[in-house]
Amino acid sequence: MTNTKILLPFFILLTLLTIFSFNIPFFWDSTFFSSLSVHFYNNGFDGFIAPEALDTGGFPLYSTYLTWMWKCFGKTLIVSHCAMLPFMLGLLYEFFKLCKRYLEDKAIVWALILFCIEPVFLTQSMLMGYDIIIAYFFLLSLNALYSKRSILFSIALLLLCLISIRGIMLASALFMIDSIQHKKIDFVLIRKYIPTFLFLSVWAYYHNQQTGWLIFSPYREDNAEELATGFMMVRQFIYILWKILDNGRIALWLVLMFFGFVYLKKGKTEAYHELMINLFLPLLMLSLFMIFLFNPIGHKYFLVVFILLNVAVVYLIQQIIAKKARIILYTLLSVCLLAGNFIIYPQRYGNAWDSSLKVISYFPLEHKMRTYIKIKQIAPETIGTQFPLTNNFHSSTLADTPDVPYLDIETNPINSFHYFLYSNIINSGRIDDLENVKKNWVVAKEYKSGMIELILYKNPNF
Repeated sequence: MTNTKILLPFFILLTLLTIFSFNIPFFWDSTFFSSLSVHFYNNGFDGFIAPEALDTGGFPLYSTYLTWMWKCFGKTLIVSHCAMLPFMLGLLYEFFKLCKRYLEDKAIVWALILFCIEPVFLTQSMLMGYDIIIAYFFLLSLNALYSKRSILFSIALLLLCLISIRGIMLASALFMIDSIQHKKIDFVLIRKYIPTFLFLSVWAYYHNQQTGWLIFSPYREDNAEELATGFMMVRQFIYILWKILDNGRIALWLVLMFFGFVYLKKGKTEAYHELMINLFLPLLMLSLFMIFLFNPIGHKYFLVVFILLNVAVVYLIQQIIAKKARIILYTLLSVCLLAGNFIIYPQRYGNAWDSSLKVISYFPLEHKMRTYIKIKQIAPETIGTQFPLTNNFHSSTLADTPDVPYLDIETNPINSFHYFLYSNIINSGRIDDLENVKKNWVVAKEYKSGMIELILYKNPNF
C-alpha cells in the first residue's frame, strides 16, 4: 500500500500557494457568494434566505461557511483563504485515495503532479473558488461509494448538493455510477439518497414559501438562467468541447483516446471500464444540464472531469508505455498543462480568466489603477466599465472603506460616461463601443503587466 507520506510535499505546496494568495481578493462570480457572506455577517442569517439579488434558490452553504469563519476569526482575505485550505488538502487526499485504487506507486506521484498543476485547480485555489469544495465532496462521495461507507456517502452527497446546482448535477452522475456498480436499482441502493432527497425537498418547499419561486428567480434580471433555444443548445455544446480541451488539456484527451483505443485491442479490464464510467458520466450529466440553459459555460464547471481525466490518462500510460518512456510523456503533458495557463484568444471569446494563472497579474494592476483614480479624485460613478470590473469592492477585498462601484456601460450609452475603464479581462460584448473608445477617446492612465492591460480612457467631450 502506498505510504501517505508521499502527500507531504504536495500538502506543503498547497499551503505555500495559500500563503502566496493571501492578498488576492474574491474574483469573477466568487464575489457573488462573498457578497452574500457579507450580508449574512452584517445582518444575520434570517432563515438562510438571501436578498432577492443574491438568491439562487439553493441552500447557501458556501456563504454560510465563510460567514461563520469570519465571525470566529475575523472578516479578512487571509481568513477566507485559510478557510479554503482544508478543502484543497482534503481534495488532494481524496484524489490520492482514488489513485491508489488504480495506479502503481510511481504513477501516483505523476498523477499528483498533474493534479497540482491543473490550471483550473491552481487558479480556483488562489481565487477561493467554491468549485474546489464541489470537487472535494464529489471525490469524498465517490471514494465512500467504492469503500461501501454508506453513512459517509450520504453525508458527503448531501453537502455536495448544498454547495450549488452543479453539485446536484454531479449527484445524478454518482447515482448512475452507483447503479452500474450495484447492477440494479433497489431499496439498498436508493436508501443512501433518501436523506439528500428529503432535505432538498424540505428546503425547496421552505424556500418557495418564503420567496414564491423555486428554480428561476423572477427578481434577477438577465441572469442567464432561462432555457436555451435550439441554436443556443448547439452553441453550448461547442462551448463545452472548447472548455474541456482548452488550457493545454487537449494533450491529455489525445492520449486518452489513442491509448484507450490501443488498450481496448488488448482486452478491456474492469479497472479501465470503471475509470471510463467515472470520467464520462460526470461529463455527460454536467453537459446535459448546461446545454439546455443560457448560462455561460466556464472551464471551472468541469474541474471534477479534469481531475478524473488525470487518473484515466496516467492509468493508460502505466498499462501501455514502457517505464523508461513514461517520464518523457508525463513531462510533455505537464508542460502542456503549464503552458495552457497562458493561451489567449481574441477578446470577444472567453479566456478562462478565473481558471488560468495569467490572471494573477491583474490584481496588482487593479490596485494601482484604483489608487490613481483616488489620487486624481475622479468620481467612480463617472467611470463606465464592464464585468468583472463592476464587481463590488467590499465583496471582493472585504475592505471597510467607503465604496462607490464603477458603473456598467450596459446601463447607459457609452458617450454619457466621463471615463471608460478598459481591461482585456473583460469578455463581454459591446465590441463596437470598445473600438470607438480606443479610437476616439484619450488615454488618461495605462498599466500593463504580463498578459494583462488596464487602461483608463477619458471622454474628449467632457
